[in-house]
This record gives sequence, C-alpha cells and structure tokens, in this order.
Amino acid sequence: MARRRGVHRVPADHPDRTARAGDVRQRPAEAGETDTADEFRAPGGAGAMIDYLTTVGALTGIFAIAAIGLNITTGFAGVFSAAQAVFMGIGAYVTALLAPEVGGSLVVCALAGVALAVVVAFVLASAALRVSEEYFMVASLAFQIIVSTVLISWYSVTKGTDGIPGIPIPTIMGAELSDQAGQTVLIWAVVAVMVGLTAVLRRGSVGRLFYAIREDPIATQTLGRSPIAGKYAAIMLGAAVSALGGVLYAFYTGFVNSATFDYAMSIKLVAIVVVGGIGLAIGPVVGSAVIIAVIPLISLLDLPSTAVGPLQQLVYGLLIIAVVVLRGYLTGGGLRALRRRHRSTLPSSASRIDTERVPT
Repeated sequence: MARRRGVHRVPADHPDRTARAGDVRQRPAEAGETDTADEFRAPGGAGAMIDYLTTVGALTGIFAIAAIGLNITTGFAGVFSAAQAVFMGIGAYVTALLAPEVGGSLVVCALAGVALAVVVAFVLASAALRVSEEYFMVASLAFQIIVSTVLISWYSVTKGTDGIPGIPIPTIMGAELSDQAGQTVLIWAVVAVMVGLTAVLRRGSVGRLFYAIREDPIATQTLGRSPIAGKYAAIMLGAAVSALGGVLYAFYTGFVNSATFDYAMSIKLVAIVVVGGIGLAIGPVVGSAVIIAVIPLISLLDLPSTAVGPLQQLVYGLLIIAVVVLRGYLTGGGLRALRRRHRSTLPSSASRIDTERVPT
C-alpha cells in the first residue's frame, strides 16, 4: 500500500499497532524514510494491487476536497491563498486530538475541525484583507510559515515531526468504517457532494458575487455590494471545505504530523487547481487525478530510484507550465486568431462564381 509524505511508521511492537489488529490503514513510514504522498510503489499480488489502487483513489479524493476549498477562494473570488494547507491541517489535527475522546465520531470531528478552520480564516482575513488583496497573498504565505513552525515546535500537543498516531477508525452513528474500500466510497461521496454544491454555488447569487469581485471589485462596490464581505465569505467557505479534507485525511491514514501540512502542500493544492482548471467546479477532481494519481505512476517505470523523484518533479512543473500557457492562449484570443487565419485562406463569398447563373 502507498506510503505517505513526511510521516513515520509506528513500530511493530508499538501498543497502538498491536492493539489494533486488522486495521486496514497504512501506518506511517519509519524514521529516516523519505517517501512522499506522491510517490507510490507497485505492490506484488492481486490483493495488494487492489489495496494500492484503493489507497490512490482515496488520496485522490481527499486532495480533491481540499483543493475544492482553494478553488472557491481563488478560482471563484480571485483571492489567492498560499496557506490552504493550514486549514487542511487544522481539520486533521482537530481529528487526531478529538477523535479518541468522542469514539471516532466523524460528524463531531468534522464539525469541530470545520468550525475552528472558519474562525482561523476569519482572523487571517481580518488582519490582511482590509489592506489589499496582494497583502493577503503575502500574509497567507507568512501565516503558512508561522503555523508550520508552531506545529513542529509545540511538541506537547502536536508531537512535532513524530506526529500523532493511533487515530481511531471513523464511526457514523456508532457504526465503524473499518473497511478500506468503505472509507474510499465515503470519501468519493463527499467529493460528489462538494462538486455538486460548488456547481450550484457558482451559478447562484453568491457565485455571481464572487465572479464580480474577481473581475471588477470597484464596479461591484458601486452596485452596492461589498467586495470585502464577499472575500471574507470566500476565504471562510474555502477554509471550511479544505478542513473537511483534512478530517478525512486524518481518519484514512490514522496518523498526522507537521511535515504533511507545510508550504509544499499548499503549493500542491495550487497546482491541483491550476491543472484542473481555475474556477471550474469539476477542476479540482481532474487536477487531483493528474497530480496525485497519474504522475506518481512514473515510479512504476524501470528507472533508477534516484531518477524517479527528479523526473516526477520535472513532469509536475512542465505540466503546470503547459496548462498555464494553453489556458492563456485559449482565453487570450489565440483560438480566435486561428479561426481568422483559417477563414482568410478560404475564398471570399464575393469572389465565388455562381455557376448556375452563368449563361451557357
């Protein structure tokens, strides 16, 4: 089964591991290992391959949910956030700390994680938005760095880079979701709901307000709508959705640590949104499928282990550049220019001879 980014495997004799025989979730990698969330290895055997594909599918769905939150903030309202991994991390850490106390209740952990993420997003927006949108981008990056440092340093709560293992199996109305496939189905059910809700949001009055703010905030204000209030709503709503992704991540992996939710994760979420299509409701799902599921398949090629990581990063970067250039070409009039060039090669209607009217 796939190993995750920046986490450490619970030893075989660890009480948490021996007490939970039959737990299908993959435990984190051993200290010193450097496998990342986007580096999967091909397992042997049909059963192991099914587990592997299920894990890839689950992680693809989880990151799609987190990226949907960023898509609302950046794609819909045009407010660039460099700290979306913070909100995902809030959901994950709230789950890690609260789940043992509430019997692994998914609903309770989701409500608590989402609520705290919304409060933190409100504080961040209050500190940055009233200056300028550009300042929010810088402030969110600084906030990401600060939170990453706190997660590493506040060892008594977060356990730093050692992380928090032993997150209980999620329960819904008292029923345990101990089956890996069942959790994956749940994750994709949440993805479907989030995509549907964002599609409705995009077409509704709130979505039109977000679009107006993104395109021309001054004109929006002259129409009696507050761009600041709209940006608050977009940031807080995006934080809530990303936190939900963090809750599902913590329950699925059974482990969280500080290295998972650093600035690199925020960059990954930005890449998912860009590759999938900024502002498209289905975009984060497409982008997550490419970034989380497709690119890691490079590790299955017959290449030296030292070449796999750099090649993945190269493809990753080239893909983002290609998407940005192609999107700019299509939206910047390149397609219209091609049509005009094609039409110019055809004979004009004035030069055509209507042979039916020519006397014989």
